[in-house]
Amino acid sequence: MPNPKAKPYPKGLKAAMNQKSEILSKAQALWEVGMTETAQPLWLSAANYEEHIAPMLDALGRELEGAIHRISAASCYEKAGDPSRAVNLYRAALSGPLRDDTRQEVENMLRACLIALNRKPVKSIL
Repeated sequence: MPNPKAKPYPKGLKAAMNQKSEILSKAQALWEVGMTETAQPLWLSAANYEEHIAPMLDALGRELEGAIHRISAASCYEKAGDPSRAVNLYRAALSGPLRDDTRQEVENMLRACLIALNRKPVKSIL
């Protein structure tokens, strides 16, 4: 059900969403043919777009759409091998409005990501 108070997409947001979609399609195609290392920078780029698109949607009164873009960003970071950022974005998405079935799916993705994060060696940040 659309939000009657939601504002239309500005041109800049539409352009960012289109660019993200192109990058995401390329990453997915490379991923599907087994070129995971080649896809990694594309996953990171798509995640970055998604991460910036989400709050713009929130500002337009489109919080549910913003949450979906956070989930997409988390998934992209996860595929790029950055489960830490994925966990943060899954949690951010869960703090917003989601349908019950989507919430359950995201909770499952978060659990799987936390398990993967516990298996990953800790890198020094200093």
